[in-house]
Amino acid sequence: MRRKPREQRPFSITYAPIATDGGPDQVLTVENHTDVSVLPTLSFTPISMYGHELPHVVTQTVHGSHLGGPLLPAHGSLRDILRFDGPGSRQVRGVRVELAAVEELDHPALEKDTRSVMIDLEQKAIDDPTNFWGIGLVNPNPFGVTMRVSLLEYEERERDFPRQVVDVVTLQEDVDLASVSNHVIWLPEDVRGQFHEVVHHLRQPTYA
Repeated sequence: MRRKPREQRPFSITYAPIATDGGPDQVLTVENHTDVSVLPTLSFTPISMYGHELPHVVTQTVHGSHLGGPLLPAHGSLRDILRFDGPGSRQVRGVRVELAAVEELDHPALEKDTRSVMIDLEQKAIDDPTNFWGIGLVNPNPFGVTMRVSLLEYEERERDFPRQVVDVVTLQEDVDLASVSNHVIWLPEDVRGQFHEVVHHLRQPTYA
């Protein structure tokens, strides 16, 4: 007797409390296995290493996925970075995630991922905050996209705890990138050395 193959769920969610690739900690990834782009709204329940809920811990997100803002393309993925505050926040080792709402959106699937990087004065990608002079944005797709860009400052790592974001500065205006294009945003000199990372997410298109 043959077993029927399991139907793939429309969305899958993974959470990495500590990065293994040098990237940010406490990263949530939502993958869309459908043919439709969506605006998901997520809700979070922090849990301890023993699987106990931590009811006094408040979960915040860098990109606002708990508010339904970031766009999740068809057959694409959405990454957000979590921050936990309140009594017991240092005990968080996992998070239970639920899709509170999903709004369908008319947006094409990405052929290649959009990118955002820190750059130096020669427009080369860098990791050193002291040489962080600007932001390089790339859209390799044959259609325009709208990106919201944020700068992140991390706390100093403490023991084996996940390293949390302590400050987020989001650019006041979203950036519209034409098809197959690059864009550079130069930053004021007084912010150099303050931020450790630049991140972005897709928004509903605002281009014509």
